Amino acid sequence: MKLKVKVKDTALKIETIHIDAESTVKHLIEHIVGADLTTWNMAEDLTIKGHEGVGHDSLRLSTLFCDIDKVYMSNIHISITLTAKHVASTLANQTLLDYSKVVQAVEKYDEALNALAVVPGTVFFVQQDADQYLIRRELSGIEIFHFGTQYQEAFRETGRNPIVYIELKTRDALSDSELKWVRTIMFPSRNPCNPLIHLNHPPISQNHLNLVATLIHRLVVIMGKFQISGTYLESSDMHLPTYVQLGEQCSIGYIERAQLENIR
Repeated sequence: MKLKVKVKDTALKIETIHIDAESTVKHLIEHIVGADLTTWNMAEDLTIKGHEGVGHDSLRLSTLFCDIDKVYMSNIHISITLTAKHVASTLANQTLLDYSKVVQAVEKYDEALNALAVVPGTVFFVQQDADQYLIRRELSGIEIFHFGTQYQEAFRETGRNPIVYIELKTRDALSDSELKWVRTIMFPSRNPCNPLIHLNHPPISQNHLNLVATLIHRLVVIMGKFQISGTYLESSDMHLPTYVQLGEQCSIGYIERAQLENIR
């Protein structure tokens, strides 16, 4: 990814750098120091707005910029503003993306919905190490929100702006242009399994698609666990269905809303 880095201490330094979106914040700081924009002493104990307390060695840039264009880092010595510079998407770039995992995940999700009733508006909490998301099931598809910055938005009845919206349509509901595009990634389905992915900060990348596929699969795992145990699945003012993976440890069940509000 392309980032404009603005470092302000006693002077102002601005430079554009290129770095892999899956790099960690620790790697980014190493890059900034290596470019002589600051020193190790000045960059010590930097905190990131909205991600205070999260380790630099586990937080990825793709997570930081999944729903925003600017990120602010600071300590008592310096302030750093990071601005993502998006490159315009082209048809050629889109044809290089692999949607197969998304298609497979959506098919499993449709099967899971047929096996277990999940009320539209149900919100799930999914955590994979340092990455945390809220995922909302709607009749029209799946909405993904960043836990740290969009907690309240995921529970709004209207006016939501998810970082990713996976619209799921039947073949008959697709417009001519949508049908033409769906045919490039799959054989159009009569079921609501034809995914149209809307990203609030385009262009879409393979990393986005991989994340979408993983999170949908997490929903399927949660639903399967509840279905096998015969437990009613719901989200309420008290709790949310959840999937939490920390290292090799994984837990599925309910998490209290009060607990989530304390850690966000």
